[in-house]
Amino acid sequence: MKTPPSGGGATEAPSGRGIAGTPSGGGIAETPSGGGDAKRPSTAGPGRRPGRPPSLTRAAIAEAALAEGVATFSMPGVAARLGVGHSTLYRYVDNREALVRLAVELVAERTVWPSAGPAWRALLTGFVDALWGACEAFPGLDEAILTTPGTPRVMVDLLTGYGGALVGAGLTPRDAAVAVDFVADLVFSSSVAMRGLDRRLPDAAGGSSTARERYRRAWARESAGRHPFEAECTAEETWHGRGWFDDKLDIFLDGLATRIAPGPSRAPDRAASPGPSTEENA
Repeated sequence: MKTPPSGGGATEAPSGRGIAGTPSGGGIAETPSGGGDAKRPSTAGPGRRPGRPPSLTRAAIAEAALAEGVATFSMPGVAARLGVGHSTLYRYVDNREALVRLAVELVAERTVWPSAGPAWRALLTGFVDALWGACEAFPGLDEAILTTPGTPRVMVDLLTGYGGALVGAGLTPRDAAVAVDFVADLVFSSSVAMRGLDRRLPDAAGGSSTARERYRRAWARESAGRHPFEAECTAEETWHGRGWFDDKLDIFLDGLATRIAPGPSRAPDRAASPGPSTEENA
């Protein structure tokens, strides 16, 4: 299931901040949520041989939810894809939100993430490439991650390692945590925004146009001598692919570099900085 992310790296599927919750101890359990044997007796019907159906696993259910669309699947749709009754799913997951978390967890476990190393900029760039590639592989994953609370154990362990590498590169623990959180949020919000440009909206004439077309028309002008700023807002590459994402990331990383560079200009860690003294407030 490996899917190359746009802009580099390789991923089998995704995640980052907010990447949904996992069962205790990590990993996708193969038994029903209520325990017991996953197999159940079956009655023979037309065209069906008597005997037990293939055993169902939480991993298989998560796969079916991803195939249906992680942000839009329905429990009946997942059950139909698996060839089981709707009520059977609830032996493995408590509700739809739990299945969303299970699907996100599966994607997180299958993603090929960059290893934590001393090159902090390459680390963060590889991390966002893997996240973006996962969002492309599973449309709606970005939205699911932003709206479903919880973080898979695999992501907690991964991001802890990244934080340690960033601290080793010279960031404070607070700056390292904010940096990882920021770039993940930037991926998800940008991915949602770029995907949303494809949606079609009705117009007054009875037709429709994409959100992308409407935005570009709003910025386009017929007059000569258009300001270069406006030209950037109407450029073709602005509204396709990753849009301005990489430019936004570069601006952030350039700023982060100033906090890593030694010298008196380095900003202090606000979380560790004492407040103003009584004398200063007098």
